[in-house]
Amino acid sequence: MIKKIVYITIILSALSGVWFYSISNYTALRALREFTKYYGDCEYQQADFQMIGPEDAVFLDEDTLIGCHANLLKMYIVGTPLDQVEKGGCYAVTGIASQNPQIKQLELIGYPKELDFFPHGQYIKGNTYYVCNHGFKKSNGDRIEVFEVAKSQNGDIQLVFKYFTHLGPRFTGDANDLVVLDNQRFLVTDWYPIAYPLEGPSHLSQAGREIIQLSQEKQIKESHLWECQFKINQLAECKIVEGSNGVMVNGVAFDQKETILVSDTFGFKLRSFKIQKDGSLKLEQVIDTRLAADNINFDKVRNQFLVSGTLTPQTDMQNLIPNVQQVQYNPGNKSIITFWAGVDIVKLDEITNQLTTTELFTAEKANVIVAGGLISYSGDYLFLTSYGDKSISVCKKQK
Repeated sequence: MIKKIVYITIILSALSGVWFYSISNYTALRALREFTKYYGDCEYQQADFQMIGPEDAVFLDEDTLIGCHANLLKMYIVGTPLDQVEKGGCYAVTGIASQNPQIKQLELIGYPKELDFFPHGQYIKGNTYYVCNHGFKKSNGDRIEVFEVAKSQNGDIQLVFKYFTHLGPRFTGDANDLVVLDNQRFLVTDWYPIAYPLEGPSHLSQAGREIIQLSQEKQIKESHLWECQFKINQLAECKIVEGSNGVMVNGVAFDQKETILVSDTFGFKLRSFKIQKDGSLKLEQVIDTRLAADNINFDKVRNQFLVSGTLTPQTDMQNLIPNVQQVQYNPGNKSIITFWAGVDIVKLDEITNQLTTTELFTAEKANVIVAGGLISYSGDYLFLTSYGDKSISVCKKQK
């Protein structure tokens, strides 16, 4: 018990610099008005199965959103041992086009039962679905799991396991998000300056915790975007992308043309890269952000990036930790704890040829630790994914 208290105290201390930075941008955070001109009335999407921590999601088509979930909050922030953390899984939100969204659990066909499945970032290319998985000891570190999205005879969506690529010793518990450039090449972020022990985050040494704390407090840039070559069922070949180093390199998105956008959560930065004619990546632009930006999604309908994250102070994190169980098993359809979050649009200005940022959404209680935002094809819904809450949230377009 004492060890857990010490663990939480260190994590909160490390986060304090981030929350202070956020407050400095908003001297009266509580006076913020909720920006509901576009979206509001956010409610949890109800599910008949446990889906805590739906951290990331992607659109399969205009009617279907698919995503995966894992209790990352307990694993990383609370420091719960892996064998006591709820098992991860995947889900689909269907009926979006008909404005009757419903959530269903997805079956993983052929995934090795002896392995853990703690999913994090995801990407879809056609009907191929890629998932960052924190396999820890049972998988000898992080892997990219590759599934085919298929339908059963009765029309239910299934994820059929095809193969994996292993990420090597640098990636244990810190492969956060990815994009796939082609069948041979993908990009993946590491969100911490060091790899975790194979036994899980609860076994991180005191020295390891101090390294993470120092890097965040002193804004030391030891987190990166990596370029990797797929090796089916083998070790991928990876190298750091030049110019990508940040304090916490987190979300990454691709516009399907030439632009890659990456978030640096604790550095409060976005970095864009251009794919050159020879296929290499070149740093193009660095953008300051009001958010502790987490995931980035590319909205292909409106040709824009959606950047999501929190702007809440340390006190709200302190209020959250003792109430983790209450938050994650909240029986209602609304968030029960104050936790400021937002979604911004990042779009190319055709006059300046630079990416610019516009506020889309800010809310006090939309979800706990908002990780990602996705707008439905019709524009009627804003879906919010979360690092630690009980379900995905759906916000309705305001008239």
